[in-house]
Amino acid sequence: MLDTIEMELIKKLKEKAIFSEYLPDNFNVEASNLDVYDQAASYRDRVEPYSYYMSRFNKTGDKRMISIPEFGAYVALVNFLNDKKDLILRACIECSQKDENSFSRFINDSGELIDFDSTYGDAGFILKLDDSRESNEYEKERSVYISNMIYKIQKTRGAAGILHIDISEFYRNIYTHILGCIKLGIYGVKEAFLRREKSSDYTLFNDLDKMVRSLNGARTNGLLVGPYISRILAESLLAVVDEELREHNLIFTRYADDYEIAVGQGEQKDDILHLVTSVFDRYYFRINTEKTFYEEYPFYIFSNYEKVIEKVQYKNGKMESPEIIELFNCFLDMEKNGEKGAVRYLLKSYSNKYVVSNKRLYVDYLINVICNDEKNMSLACKILLDEFSKGQVESAEGINDVLYKQLKYNIKNGNNLGVVWLVYVLVNMGYEFGREDVIQFLETKNELAIIILLEEQSELFDDQLADECWNKSNCWLMLYQIALRFKEKRETFSVKLNIPVNKGFYEKLFKAEFSFYKKTMVSAKTDLQATDQQVNSYTPALPVIFDDDDDLSDLNKKGTQIKGTQILSPFFELFNIFSLDCTNIKRSKILKVNVEN
Repeated sequence: MLDTIEMELIKKLKEKAIFSEYLPDNFNVEASNLDVYDQAASYRDRVEPYSYYMSRFNKTGDKRMISIPEFGAYVALVNFLNDKKDLILRACIECSQKDENSFSRFINDSGELIDFDSTYGDAGFILKLDDSRESNEYEKERSVYISNMIYKIQKTRGAAGILHIDISEFYRNIYTHILGCIKLGIYGVKEAFLRREKSSDYTLFNDLDKMVRSLNGARTNGLLVGPYISRILAESLLAVVDEELREHNLIFTRYADDYEIAVGQGEQKDDILHLVTSVFDRYYFRINTEKTFYEEYPFYIFSNYEKVIEKVQYKNGKMESPEIIELFNCFLDMEKNGEKGAVRYLLKSYSNKYVVSNKRLYVDYLINVICNDEKNMSLACKILLDEFSKGQVESAEGINDVLYKQLKYNIKNGNNLGVVWLVYVLVNMGYEFGREDVIQFLETKNELAIIILLEEQSELFDDQLADECWNKSNCWLMLYQIALRFKEKRETFSVKLNIPVNKGFYEKLFKAEFSFYKKTMVSAKTDLQATDQQVNSYTPALPVIFDDDDDLSDLNKKGTQIKGTQILSPFFELFNIFSLDCTNIKRSKILKVNVEN
């Protein structure tokens, strides 16, 4: 059983890789013709991770730093964990699985790995659904939310209040030298260090320490926020802390580094706070006093969101304009009054629980969420693009103006993640960016936005602009993508970033034309029959003629919305299946031919 779980975890680490779940799915390490983890990679090159900022979703406007480690070091770490999975990963799995206090476990009681996104807010213990019912993501999340709330209520019965405690800068302050406590406990690690012991477990976790530090410039303080491996290690470490808190008979639940501790009748919250502080000190953690507060009874009050939707639902199962307005007013009001997650629940319930008739009105609400709710921005963006791809949005012209204005606002306020998502949405809705936009992204360190444009609107990048981006940035990821497109820069890539050991590793990636960003237009098909059906079922308004030396590399998704060019997509998918190179096709040779019936 554990062997299977370990393999699943390795698979998860490979799939999620270096990218945070906050980014568009186009950022990934999938490859059709190359096993990137089957290449010799080292952790010895010290390349700084690329970091960007996102909102902490609080009233103060604080920013959280998210990082993308250098890929060679990450591959070396994953391969190391794969070789030692029965020792290191098994220890992590056992820690997380037995932690009855955590709502952010990466594995549940049944041995199922839990996605971070699906556990947002209230998660951890998944209530098994009746086998007779259809199991989908909406039902799963609904069951998780309800079961977790029930668990909290049962856990805190008889309590006079809840003491909320948050660890200050949790990920940044994790001391990597104590990762061994996942296996040895905090006292075991400290004793082994003082006695200079060379036990197999201590040595093994020392090796893990070195490789984890390689992701973060060899620093001993901090795990990178973003990569999935950081969540695994952080959750395992906190599971050890939780075990020690349980030994002190504390009643509590935890989500990530946010603790909710029950304070019984007659108990002093200051005594509990002192106790928790002393436990945290042993692990080099500090309490965030600004987020520490006491909530008196009554607590854990929540609304039945499903009933709210059903109450608003129109008789024929489809909501008209008045019902849409009422629906959003209800959930926005709940969110405003402190029910965190209400708007997210509403958005994730879309198409599962309710149907709207006025799609444009619904889109207007989505845009309001995008512009005013950073917490739910990415989810609203995904729904908006889905509606656009289905032709439910008649015109993007007015919408793009609003989104571009919001883009400028995010640039000014240093919200890099917001910039990424807005650029991603705009390019997929047909907005044409200009050279001045690229320059502004470069000046404000929004390299991920530049990567999107480099891949989706490549016609922007002539040699001069590519050189300017190349010379003014040290972002390893953007420099790689530039070298991938402009082959003459591949020779100097390793020199510019000081990658002597992993030079051969990246040469293999370049040779395979491996990209860390996959264009929206192209969907890698593996099912020939499905693709064949797609081609046969498509009826274009205008025929398209092109030669096999035409350049179609700069066609993006917005181009597929234009009648006459849309037919090109199936051909690209077929090219991809048979590994045919269509990067040198000249766009100038694409001919539109008007045909009279």
